[in-house]
Amino acid sequence: MSNVKKGYRIVFLASFVIGIYFEIVIFFYFQAKNISNILLNDFRVVVALKKDANPDEVKKKILENKWVKSIEYLSYDKILSDLEKNDNLLYLSIKSMALNPIPNIIKIEIDPLFLGNIDVIVDMLSKNDSITDIRYKPDEVVAIMHTEFYKKLLFLIMGITIAVIFILFISGIMHVGISNFFSSANESFKWFLNGFLGSFFGVVAVYVIIYPVKYISQIWYWPSFYYHIIIFLSGGIIGWVLYQWKKN
Repeated sequence: MSNVKKGYRIVFLASFVIGIYFEIVIFFYFQAKNISNILLNDFRVVVALKKDANPDEVKKKILENKWVKSIEYLSYDKILSDLEKNDNLLYLSIKSMALNPIPNIIKIEIDPLFLGNIDVIVDMLSKNDSITDIRYKPDEVVAIMHTEFYKKLLFLIMGITIAVIFILFISGIMHVGISNFFSSANESFKWFLNGFLGSFFGVVAVYVIIYPVKYISQIWYWPSFYYHIIIFLSGGIIGWVLYQWKKN
């Protein structure tokens, strides 16, 4: 009986640690994903057109490039109209000027896969005779590339973790055989439940640690319930497999 209780404790603690590890990976994956989306939605390369430039021709030429995800043309009148609604004081200042200081512009959304070549993209745009100025936020490019890297890395770790648990499950079946693997269902379920509860409390522990400081970030996001179910079941599977190995 003492060996059984010891086995329960081992399964619970192992699943508890795995629950903490898996929950932290998933949590930070979603933070990186959300930050990346916010930065990507904000980042644009803005080009100013010459007064005599044909906007349609410039747009057509820009759209020929694979690194373009979308473009938005804003005329002088449209920019002034937006200023009148959002910043009336600035609008009145511009209207009082003898010369128009605002050019027609094109906002270019860059495919994230090509952001590493932003200098090449800017150089290509600068060769267009209809473009007088090019503006973008270099620091934002660096931030996007970093968050994209961490997002993909964490997604890969999640995939490897699920694959390892699946391999563990298959190896357990191969070790004892299909019929033996599902025998002693009552006792197997107890070990499964210990693993399930261990991973559950692992998730709760992460939540208890993170929740009090969530106000620090406005982008705080907790993974959906479906991901937690995967974590709980992973702990349960570990408990079930360990029992089959112990039994044999």
